[in-house]
Amino acid sequence: MTKASDPNDRDARAAALAIAGALGAGVAHELRNTLAAIESALYLAKRHAEDRARLGEHLARAENEVRKGQAVIDRVLGLARGEPLGVEIASVAEIVAAAERELFDMNATIEMQVTPPDLEVACDPILIERVIVNLLLNARDALEGRASGRIVVRARAADEAVVLEVEDDGPGVDPSIAPCIFEPAVTSKPTGTGLGLALCRTIAHAHGGTIEALAAPSGGALFRLTLPAKADA
Repeated sequence: MTKASDPNDRDARAAALAIAGALGAGVAHELRNTLAAIESALYLAKRHAEDRARLGEHLARAENEVRKGQAVIDRVLGLARGEPLGVEIASVAEIVAAAERELFDMNATIEMQVTPPDLEVACDPILIERVIVNLLLNARDALEGRASGRIVVRARAADEAVVLEVEDDGPGVDPSIAPCIFEPAVTSKPTGTGLGLALCRTIAHAHGGTIEALAAPSGGALFRLTLPAKADA
């Protein structure tokens, strides 16, 4: 006689499979972002093929994107396998600056405010950089079609935590998807995958942190990532 499985075990397995599925989709999402960055670098390399200095810069960027993309995919797959995070004490300003360098074809100004300037956080810097990149890409897309826009990235110490915010002055989060915006496949963009924010939430939770979507005072969107300042003992 077959023994009935424990409903709690089934629920746990279903939850684990859901997380693994979201992370697998996240790998595809990050690969797409990496390929877009490489495509942009190679396009510029072709345009400046006669300028050896600029050609070298564009090719170096493409090469760097390949290395970074591989590192990101390895980290996300590690999350799917339940591997521990590679936590280290990292400079928040350096993480944000690295994320900002990932963007291209910008129609907005980006302001960075880190308080104090030497603010640090215990994290996997590659994964947290991907969170910031995804939030910046969403902010950029929200400003598409406008002649100009404004994106502000803030980071500050708060008690035993570090709070990072990405705010834009676009139209804000669509109210129809606001309650489930971090669920896989939820998006208001015609060409969106709905995977970026789901991956952001998974990364935040893996760090013992949270992420939330709020209305910005400007009427745009504000995403707030809160992380423990120090790793658990």
